[in-house]
Amino acid sequence: MKNVKRSKNSSINSGLDATGSIFIDMDAKRREVEQLLSDKRKIEIKIDKLQRDCKHEKQVIKQVADERSSFTVRYVCESCSKVLGWPGEKELKQFFK
Repeated sequence: MKNVKRSKNSSINSGLDATGSIFIDMDAKRREVEQLLSDKRKIEIKIDKLQRDCKHEKQVIKQVADERSSFTVRYVCESCSKVLGWPGEKELKQFFK
């Protein structure tokens, strides 16, 4: 094979650095994912505190996502969006009218 000169850009496109190491930027991606997950945890803590401190003065009936990727009808605080409970049969009929 003839001498082929590699450009610096070809190592980026192939996922190899100049020494042949695979995917150096995976560490950067992992750090970014870890930072995003950390930010998510901080946001969830802030939301939890806001919901704990809320007086839940006005409850409304809404469809909310549940753990199984489907929706269910629940009482929700209008101010902080905390799920508060289940409406009765009469309230459900009124909601779906």
